[in-house]
Amino acid sequence: MKDQDLYKQFCDTIKADIDAKSEERELMRDDQRFAAGEQWPDAIAKKRQAEGRPIQTINRLPAFIDQVVGDARQNRPSIKVHPAEDGDVDIANIYDGLIRAIQNESNADFAYDTAIEHTATFGFGAWRIKTDYESHDTFNQVILIERIVNPLNVYFDKNAQQPDYSDARHVAYLSQIPKDEYKKRWPKAEVSDFKDFDAEWLGQDDCVVIAEFWYKEDEEATLYLVQDEDGNYQTTLEKPPVFIRIVDQRKTYIPKVKMCICSGAGTLEESDWAGQYLPIVGVNGKEDLVDGKRMLRGLVRFSKDAQRMYNYWRTVDTEQKALAPKAPVLVSAKQIEGLEDFWQKSLTDNLPYLVYNPDPTATIPQRLNAGIVDKGANEAALMCVDEMKSTTGIYSASLGEQDNEKSGRAILAQQRKGDTANFAYFDNVSRAIRYTGRAIIDLIPKIYDSARVVQIMGADGEKKLQRINQLAEVDGQQKFLDLSAGKYDLVVTQGSNYATKRIEALNSMVEIARVNPAIMQIAGDLIVKAMDWDGAEEIAERLKKTLPPQLQDQDPNGLPPEVQGIIEQGKAQIDELTAKVKELESGQELKEDELRLKKYEIDVKAELELAKLSQGTTYTPEQVQDIVNRLLMNAASQPELEETEQEQPENEDMPNGQEEEMQMMQQPIELEQQTDLPPDLNLPDLTNNDQDNIV
Repeated sequence: MKDQDLYKQFCDTIKADIDAKSEERELMRDDQRFAAGEQWPDAIAKKRQAEGRPIQTINRLPAFIDQVVGDARQNRPSIKVHPAEDGDVDIANIYDGLIRAIQNESNADFAYDTAIEHTATFGFGAWRIKTDYESHDTFNQVILIERIVNPLNVYFDKNAQQPDYSDARHVAYLSQIPKDEYKKRWPKAEVSDFKDFDAEWLGQDDCVVIAEFWYKEDEEATLYLVQDEDGNYQTTLEKPPVFIRIVDQRKTYIPKVKMCICSGAGTLEESDWAGQYLPIVGVNGKEDLVDGKRMLRGLVRFSKDAQRMYNYWRTVDTEQKALAPKAPVLVSAKQIEGLEDFWQKSLTDNLPYLVYNPDPTATIPQRLNAGIVDKGANEAALMCVDEMKSTTGIYSASLGEQDNEKSGRAILAQQRKGDTANFAYFDNVSRAIRYTGRAIIDLIPKIYDSARVVQIMGADGEKKLQRINQLAEVDGQQKFLDLSAGKYDLVVTQGSNYATKRIEALNSMVEIARVNPAIMQIAGDLIVKAMDWDGAEEIAERLKKTLPPQLQDQDPNGLPPEVQGIIEQGKAQIDELTAKVKELESGQELKEDELRLKKYEIDVKAELELAKLSQGTTYTPEQVQDIVNRLLMNAASQPELEETEQEQPENEDMPNGQEEEMQMMQQPIELEQQTDLPPDLNLPDLTNNDQDNIV
């Protein structure tokens, strides 16, 4: 398309869009000015100023707008990517982390917050998606999300009907740049503003208005349905080879997005957009259908009259109190003779004292009761506040104000009423973010198309580097991570963000621990870990070491590595003692020594198991070492067997008493923290000399 034809197409299209939305945009601009404080009609304001009468503007509307914006910030929608058709789960996770990183690096939260504030104020907000080089010394590009300061500069296709403008065929974004920058970028272009349509409200003396015009063109193509040698059906836009069976074919149209930048001088530049989605994202407020036209609005539109009345009655109340005279003083003529000027001032000035002439015939001067100021203006102002609450759907409970509700349930009901009344704003933001996510998913394989290392981000805000479009390790295995392979879709979840969820979880855990302090003995490390302050991770790790082995990150049926090492060392020493006895002894004595060693081996195993599982009690490796050493010393001393033990039948597996201990080992153990050691386990005293061995 020639530059002249393209420029004419742009001018005709944008002029038609501006004319179709002129009434709506004028109402939006008025709402915007009203929310900023321009709330008195010009004629009334000038008349009161000429008369020297007060004009008060006590703007209550920002509190209602901030409430909607604050709720949206705490419940910002999040994007979750999942595979579609032949997509891969691992690559979907990379898409997930990459989108979070894009949002973080480009301060997308700022763009979202600005849009929701505009939407809540006058009914329309917007942000944009753009690409740029990663740095000045690379050809690698990145995707960014950028805020649009004034969404009234955005004009979507007037025929678009979808709330997320996904069916729009074009969009124009008017902005202004300094003249110096304009001449630097387009040195051959004439410095000229638009004349074919009204853009006066955009312009500044030292700036030039330019327009980015994004539009879709459909390219005709043929879609083939083919069957491979395995009998599987596939679709392709490329004509298959002759040996591939074509099952069916049809014409299709592939949307291509193009862009041109224009000024009053004509077309400045043109380019192709990598994706198939328009990179300008719109957010609608509430919709009204008036005479077949869709009219967008925010909170301000129907609250203006109540705000004007509030300003008026507050002004009247102030005026009555300011102009009300002070209470007069009852005096005789002789008492103020020669002091008339002084007493005249006493009615308007706060004098520290009053002087009068003595008059034996009159009483001391006395001040009369002051006149009663009418309270009707103040009551009317309070009624106006109630009207603003009803028109916005936001009540005292949501604003944090004290009201008639006493119970928590009643307050919660009022808060839910406000959330329900303004849920349309949150829902429309979710639609806009879903459109943004799909546009980014469409862009990622085209922008991140080379083997490189990118930064991804988890839901908890943790960042890490990820190799893409090359072999990379995934779950201990090498895998080729091709971002262009497969198709992916997304879901948008509405709820608290990660930081808010973390605070809520911490508050719940602290409340549980307050009701049941014993919970700290089995979950203290988790509670401390959820706290957001320096050193929490280190303290959590130290608390974790004090927990029962069953609750630590290890095999619940095993022992800590330190204790396992001690046990293996003890077994080796027992085996060594057994070998020495076999070399030195023979006959009946050897048999008795083997029986004795077997008994003590059983003792070691039994008492170590009790140290491991006895009623959830936790022992340090040092304590276990002391147990092993004591038992080995007893075994090496070779004490005489008791007569009852010598007389036991040969087929008896273990002496009396040990069978009871082994039965205790086999019984299920409840995870209750015990402070006292079991009576069967005589541990060494660690309270004095062994303090250094305690972990």
